[in-house]
Amino acid sequence: MYLLCYGRSENAKKTGQRLIDAIGGRWIDGDDFLSGASVVPDMTGDAAIVMLIPLEAAVRITQEMIPESMRKLPVICVSSEGLYAAVIRRGGSAEASSCLDVFDEMKKVLGSKCFTEFGGGSDVGGNLAEVAARCGMAVSDKHLLSVVDERLKKGLPARVFTDLKVSYGDPVLDPMVYDLRKYPQDMKEEFIKQYYRSRLDAQKEDHVPDVFITCSKLEGITDSGVLGLAPKILSIGIEQRTRTDPEYAAKGIRESLEKHMLEPVSVGTVAVPYTTRENDMVKRVAEELGAKIVSYDGNELSAARPPLTMTFAPEKINDKATAACYLASGGGDVIVRRSTAVSGLVFSVAVKKGAILLS
Repeated sequence: MYLLCYGRSENAKKTGQRLIDAIGGRWIDGDDFLSGASVVPDMTGDAAIVMLIPLEAAVRITQEMIPESMRKLPVICVSSEGLYAAVIRRGGSAEASSCLDVFDEMKKVLGSKCFTEFGGGSDVGGNLAEVAARCGMAVSDKHLLSVVDERLKKGLPARVFTDLKVSYGDPVLDPMVYDLRKYPQDMKEEFIKQYYRSRLDAQKEDHVPDVFITCSKLEGITDSGVLGLAPKILSIGIEQRTRTDPEYAAKGIRESLEKHMLEPVSVGTVAVPYTTRENDMVKRVAEELGAKIVSYDGNELSAARPPLTMTFAPEKINDKATAACYLASGGGDVIVRRSTAVSGLVFSVAVKKGAILLS
């Protein structure tokens, strides 16, 4: 472990030196914060910034003055007399897990008289079961969901990976509870690789399950040791060109979604032109996906303006399948456009507009 200590008073210097002598580290000064000139050495252990100054000043420096080169490090505030210590930032994604280990070592040095908590993390604990219920998410493993939720209730962080738009319902959850890692659509391959890395991690003893909130198809998720949450936020627009057997169509749609690396259970809406709403094929597809049916008349479909242009017919502004899923998604992102499921049947897929709120 390695501590970068900052303090000005004589008491602060005495307390900081006790920590450095026992744990390891060095002093830094104000220029290090302002210029970003401080070099954090390559260490075998874990590092943290220790501020031996009043709490209000430590919070301000953390928000405004720490340079980019040091911004990933945890920040721990200690009173100059060593009678109070608190984590005020857990650090970056990789550093957050070791922050509490560093803090525990510091508490041993400061002694039992040191006041080390101001309320607990459980005061802002998250509730993934509530999020899953509110968003209609399919849960890969209910036992793992309860394991993660018990951890969150204690104020302990959980790693959450997602390739969807996810935000915090309460800003205090950001650094305290969820270690959220977002992957844009063009990093789908990296997202899948992370899933397999998490599966390997899950085999380690006492490993906390990683959480994946996604509409992507994750192979073997139900017995992976990883918690998968699939929100029902996809809309699929269907355009039928010829008469199609309902069973054949339902199977074809499911298989085609999976080929596009999409989880069929995430489809919440089957959107079609009004004239085909009562079609047996449409009903069977909706039943297969566990989705509701919505329909739009010709004027609504013609007026829709999805953000993508068909490359094979750029002069044609719209198509029924894409227009239908786009309208059903509330103007969300179109992620599949006019894919062929089976002969005589094409579909498009859009993601519901808006972000999933973690609470």
